[in-house]
Amino acid sequence: MQSTLEAPRPLPAQAGGPTDPSHDERLRRGLIDTDIERRTAWLLVTAFLLAIVAVPFAQAYVEHREDEESPLLELFRRRPTAEHLRQVEKDVEQSSFLKAYVQPRLQLQLTQRGRVGNKLAIIGQNGWLYYKPGVLHVGGPGVLDADVHASRRKDALDAGEAPTATDPRPAIVGFHRALEQRGIRLVLMPVLDKVALAAQHLHDRPLPAWPQNADYDALLKELGQAGVAVFDMRRELGNPPREALFLTQDTHWTPGFMQGQARALARYLGEVTTLPSAASPALERVPQPASRVGDLVDMLKLPEEQAFFLPQSVTVEQVRDASGAPWEPDPQADVLLLGDSFTNIFSLEGMGWGLAAGLAPHLALALGRPLDVIAQNDSGAFATRQSLARELAAGSDRLAGKRVVVWQFAARELSVGDWKLLQYAVGNSAGPL
Repeated sequence: MQSTLEAPRPLPAQAGGPTDPSHDERLRRGLIDTDIERRTAWLLVTAFLLAIVAVPFAQAYVEHREDEESPLLELFRRRPTAEHLRQVEKDVEQSSFLKAYVQPRLQLQLTQRGRVGNKLAIIGQNGWLYYKPGVLHVGGPGVLDADVHASRRKDALDAGEAPTATDPRPAIVGFHRALEQRGIRLVLMPVLDKVALAAQHLHDRPLPAWPQNADYDALLKELGQAGVAVFDMRRELGNPPREALFLTQDTHWTPGFMQGQARALARYLGEVTTLPSAASPALERVPQPASRVGDLVDMLKLPEEQAFFLPQSVTVEQVRDASGAPWEPDPQADVLLLGDSFTNIFSLEGMGWGLAAGLAPHLALALGRPLDVIAQNDSGAFATRQSLARELAAGSDRLAGKRVVVWQFAARELSVGDWKLLQYAVGNSAGPL
């Protein structure tokens, strides 16, 4: 006898359930049904509208009380170009009293409770802070990557900014050749980022010695083949280092590390250049205390009364001449130092870390000769070269009598800097080529 089993009948789909075919069409159209009571909906909408309206009215009241003019008035005074609208937006953001009150206090809570930084500062271990662009430079794509260069140029154009020169090689080699034509030796000094030399305080994980951008060594090799002398800071570093290399809360090096690099740079100049003997200035070092919170704390924009980050105290060594006056650069010297904030720290009094105790005076001390200096914080890729080019274009030959130009800049500029091509002829235009 043959028996047959009846095929199981499919269960009917539950209307309204996740398998209901009627849902497919609405989901494909991006429609999701949500049930909400009318009273709740009105409460949410009313609260949202009140919040939107309250902020500008409160801002207007505060501006009237303080007798300040609203930046919004600029909208009616000038033609609304893209650049003008971006500036108005920036001015509105900067003048917001609500932001000025809430953001620092919220940032302090996030930093204290969750080690949360912002777009510029990263919170490390045990109170250490790191500069985010520097971390991205070391751990990001290679500085010679053509796709990255194209992306940076496109981003600048999309933002309505001037075209950006993203490849450092033409600017460096062009400067080298311009100086070489005048018998002047160019020596580069890229200062490695904090995370490249003190990464152990970022996340407490072991890292290879002196991590660096993927293309950094290839760049140094290529520049060397073009005849450019490059002082590599890693050549005299111990592993592990024998001293703290960077300030805890700051983007810059410690006084001791800076002085060691000044001496190492002086030795390197003796290897790659031949300087004539010069009258050695009578200089002396005088220890002095310096104390402040680092620039990375400033970048966090915490309340002024915050006590989470306390000032760091260091001892700097001020360089003085025979009269006891702080060291000063000499425009007639045959060595010119172009530098950024790594040159200015401990020497530019406004930075809060001392006077005449930075790279320039200690390099002059190590060389035993006068030194000329052009230094400007930030934009090391072009700022000091542009200052020199403008001075030359105005007819003042700052390079007269120079034998060596040391160009110091933060290594992260290789990833983020604008490497403008400039002219260096006396009495000529100092603009881009």
